[in-house]
Amino acid sequence: MVKSKIDIGAWFILCLGIYTTVVSILWIFVTDIMFVSDFAAYTGTTYNSYLNSDRFFAEIYIITKKLIGFILLAIGLIIIMINQFAYRKGEKWSWFALLIAGGISWGTFIGYKIMIGYIGTSMITFALGTALLLVGLLIPIKELFGK
Repeated sequence: MVKSKIDIGAWFILCLGIYTTVVSILWIFVTDIMFVSDFAAYTGTTYNSYLNSDRFFAEIYIITKKLIGFILLAIGLIIIMINQFAYRKGEKWSWFALLIAGGISWGTFIGYKIMIGYIGTSMITFALGTALLLVGLLIPIKELFGK
């Protein structure tokens, strides 16, 4: 059985939704571990030294990251829902919705890393999310929109 390009693209988008959800759960529950290097790049000093001297700023930083994790969780669940109920059926609006949801989230994260000047190994997380989004949207583009 030959799969349509929409089915293949939908598989990549489903992987993106699951990936986004897993990353968001990590952001929520292991925030201090995930963002120690970002904190150092942003402030110029280590997270532990801020915990000892200016605990308020360090805690606000972590709370902000956890809130972004909750937003990312909602985006991951929205991506999964749109994929399962509309994108697999070839509905054109879902392509645009996924472009916006995925583009804003992963594009913002890449922009943030570039803005703070910390382009390290954690960029792989964002690059992978962006790649899944682009592949999932570009494979079925002819089938969805014609010529």
